[in-house]
Amino acid sequence: MRIHLDHHSGEPIYRQIVEAVKLEIARGNLVEGDKLPSVRGLANDLGINMRTVVKAYEELQNAGLTVLQQGRGVFVTAPQGTLPAARRRGVLEDMIRRLLAEAQRLGADSEEVKRILTSVAEEMGVPRE
Repeated sequence: MRIHLDHHSGEPIYRQIVEAVKLEIARGNLVEGDKLPSVRGLANDLGINMRTVVKAYEELQNAGLTVLQQGRGVFVTAPQGTLPAARRRGVLEDMIRRLLAEAQRLGADSEEVKRILTSVAEEMGVPRE
C-alpha cells in the first residue's frame, strides 16, 4: 500500500492516511481480509509519529472499514464493491472534497469540474443511473 502525504495541504496527516486507505478500498486494491501495515511499520515508512497512525487506524475501525485482531494486526473488513450505501457515499464525498480543493487551488470553478467529470465518466462508460 502506497500512501503519499502532503505536509503542506492543511489536511491533518491522520486524515490523509484515512482517505488513502478508503480510496484503496474503493478502487479494489485493498479487499476484505487484507492486512494493513503495522502501526510501527507505517509510521517508519512515512516518517511520522506512531500516534498519528493509531489515530488513523482508529478512525478506519470506527467507520467499519477495518477490524483490529489482537496480536495479529489490522484487517480490511469491507469487500470491494460491496460497501453499504452510507459508507460508499462517505468515501465518495471525501474523494470529491479533495478533488474540489485541488481544483480550486488550480483556479477551476465547480462548473468546469462538473463538465470534466461528466466527460471523463462518459469516456469510461460509467453508467448515469
